[in-house]
Amino acid sequence: MKKHLALIVAITAVAGQAFAQRVDVSLTLAYTVFITGEPVLVQAELTNNLMRDSLDIGDDAKDKFLIEVCKETRNDELPPDESKPFIKPLTLAPGSKLTHRMEVDKWFDVADNGKYLIRAVLVHNGMRYESEMKSFDIVPGTQLKEGVQMFANKQNLQRNFKLVHWTRNQSRHLFLRIEDSDGQVWDTIDLGEFSRAEEPRLDISPGGEVTTFHRANADNFLRTVIWSLPDSVEIDERNVLLDPDVSSATRIRAHYGDLPDQTEQKKSSWWKFW
Repeated sequence: MKKHLALIVAITAVAGQAFAQRVDVSLTLAYTVFITGEPVLVQAELTNNLMRDSLDIGDDAKDKFLIEVCKETRNDELPPDESKPFIKPLTLAPGSKLTHRMEVDKWFDVADNGKYLIRAVLVHNGMRYESEMKSFDIVPGTQLKEGVQMFANKQNLQRNFKLVHWTRNQSRHLFLRIEDSDGQVWDTIDLGEFSRAEEPRLDISPGGEVTTFHRANADNFLRTVIWSLPDSVEIDERNVLLDPDVSSATRIRAHYGDLPDQTEQKKSSWWKFW
């Protein structure tokens, strides 16, 4: 009986040691739904639980870090852009943890609308350590307005801007989709929360300044200024503007000390700092 018990304990100890000697791989999506053209932000985490082995990760190293993306089903795997590595070469010592953030759309063609499956993989000594398979959707959004920009020095090029909206994290957001007549798709911009109480505005100036203006909620408007040049699109300004009617009421309430405490701030998620 004692020998039998000792054998069970020994087997359990070996199994526990084997379980501990592994690499944990996890993957987190910033959102489960992305607008067409929007960066697909993910965060991969690798934890080296191997007792002796370091992980030498890189294209030419012995260990490989991979991202695998499938369209609709697991059998329709998309090929990555192999001209750039998923991660820069590095060494992960035993007991160490790595957090790696990336925009998956820069490696995979996820332009088509629909459902995609994604996971992170670490290959070490011929063994695959995989994260849980996650899914995300690409949707076009519901279009509200559209505008076209022409370029004086590139008359064969025109840039199309579309204001679309979609629900994100239980609130409605406004997005700006940007696509050129030659097929170039620029990163879709999340313009923030959106109230349909008023129509948004889209202004395109001949000099390349593109301005959006929309109501975010009952108290605020959001104004975004973008510089749009033939070879670049950059956000120049983002402003939160208080509704003038609300502003007058706020000043009166502040004067009489009736404003609530607004010191509490919401904690932003990791992708908000990216």
